[in-house]
Amino acid sequence: MNVRPLVLMAVLWLAMVPGAPARGEVHGAFGTALDRYLSALAGYGYSGAVIVVQHGEVILNQGYGQADRAHGTLFTADTLFDIASISKPFTAAAVLRLEMQGKLKVEDPLSRFFPAAPADKAAITLHQLLTHTSGLPETVGPEYEPLTREAFLQRIFAVKLLHLPGDRFAYSNAGYSLLAAVAEVVSGRPFGDVLRSEVFLPAGMRHSGYLPDAADRERLAHGYTGDGDWGTSLNHPMAPDGPWWNLRGNGGVLTTTGDLHHWHVALQGDAVLNAAEREKYQRPEVPETRAPFPKYAYGWSVSKSPTGARELSHVGGNGVFQSDYRRFPEDGAMIFAVSNTAYYSAIAIAEQIELRLFGKPFVAPPAIVPVEEKELRRCAGAYDLASGERLEVVAEPGRLVVTPDGPGGLELLSGKPEEQRRRRFAERDHQVDDVLAAALRRDLGPLAEILVDSAAGAQRWRAAVAASEAELGAWKGATVLGTRSLGGLVVTHARLTFERGARVLDVVWSGPTVDSLSVSPSLRPTFFLPAGPSRFVTYDVGTGAIVHLSCAGTGAAAPALRFESASGAVEAKRRPPDSSKTKP
Repeated sequence: MNVRPLVLMAVLWLAMVPGAPARGEVHGAFGTALDRYLSALAGYGYSGAVIVVQHGEVILNQGYGQADRAHGTLFTADTLFDIASISKPFTAAAVLRLEMQGKLKVEDPLSRFFPAAPADKAAITLHQLLTHTSGLPETVGPEYEPLTREAFLQRIFAVKLLHLPGDRFAYSNAGYSLLAAVAEVVSGRPFGDVLRSEVFLPAGMRHSGYLPDAADRERLAHGYTGDGDWGTSLNHPMAPDGPWWNLRGNGGVLTTTGDLHHWHVALQGDAVLNAAEREKYQRPEVPETRAPFPKYAYGWSVSKSPTGARELSHVGGNGVFQSDYRRFPEDGAMIFAVSNTAYYSAIAIAEQIELRLFGKPFVAPPAIVPVEEKELRRCAGAYDLASGERLEVVAEPGRLVVTPDGPGGLELLSGKPEEQRRRRFAERDHQVDDVLAAALRRDLGPLAEILVDSAAGAQRWRAAVAASEAELGAWKGATVLGTRSLGGLVVTHARLTFERGARVLDVVWSGPTVDSLSVSPSLRPTFFLPAGPSRFVTYDVGTGAIVHLSCAGTGAAAPALRFESASGAVEAKRRPPDSSKTKP
């Protein structure tokens, strides 16, 4: 007996039942409404955890989807996960804690801690590192490169500054790793120990750190990419006392939703930082863009909440895990969301929750109803659009999985985003088209210009193309298929053509820059959930776009599918079993 479908069905059922046992806690009407919304998102592919505080009280702290697919382990409020760059507020707090103890001052220059620092970097202050105004580049190597502190310092002191220290904001992971090195020098302890003793334990965060104990390791979430199981953070190269130095201080912290609530509470009192240091910690210092807000503080991005009060936030992502932490001190509120899949955005979820929390307009996903398995099977099959493009429809427990193979299918499954978003998507198409044309000429300059981390990103690009060429022969061409919101992530897809086949390139954007690149055999699918007899629906958390699918006719196999969205209606006809057409 194949038990895998039964396991999947049970997991999906648990994901879609508000307040399902052992997932966390839900309180009040608003908490229940949020839980219903997040449970619906789990059916569309979301897995992770969310905690929401309203009027100073936790109204939801709940897990959704799976933390470990291979073992069917559910994501719960007790699951540990990687918060990536949200580690920075904790690094900043550790520095201020050491300042409270008289071991340093944020005005101190690097030369005080590293007498061998070169002239162009000797005068950089801790304040400039904390506010990303040091002029240091974003990175000096891949996150998991086995790099010791001494080797890191040699490398960081050898790089060319992007601008004069103090001149402007330029986000630098390397700068926060340098802060961790300062903390180790003045304390004489590994930075993980500094975080634990000076920040986490005083705040009551007993499940946070670089190296969790045996019990917490059992609750670590796996991450998932298009290639499958990425594993946990501890499955990747790690020094004996924590992350290697391209990650230490700027990322790598493992924690839980409950511990992040403890941190929110701790910052309302003197448990970790006294009043003067807390004010310094959260004071907006430097604009991140040309606009007045957001401004960067010490590890926080400061903007205005919907009520006009302060909103302190930070996002984190490593290409697998994504998280968003938003604090509203004067409004008595907090939101944190994390996802453990490369194709669902915790940031988009946090944005939607903020709209609901402050009573702003939002687009809710349509109601979902139970469906018999035979209805799912009746709709499954291969279908042709009028353009000749193909749609593959697979029945899974509780949903249909629809995979397109060209630009028409992408647009059909994405609905119709509002005009401004469509223009931005078109700009992304043109950018990727230009980048690929240059890359075919072996010019990676345009690619480096749009990558968040140009060096590591270019290295991943070369590796992906080399792997495909080893299997399919030389790379011959590229065609941009389109940009869409996929689980709230903005993704541009392109078909890469090789001598003996093709692959799909996924370009995942983070604002105006590219966060990650990956190559896979086919386009990512869209999940449709049951909305009535022979009717299904999909919903995108980023755009609010809704697409309905209906299976025409009666009998064992639907002769056609009908898609309806704000763009209109489109029909796809079932491909005959003996069709000689081949996939383009």
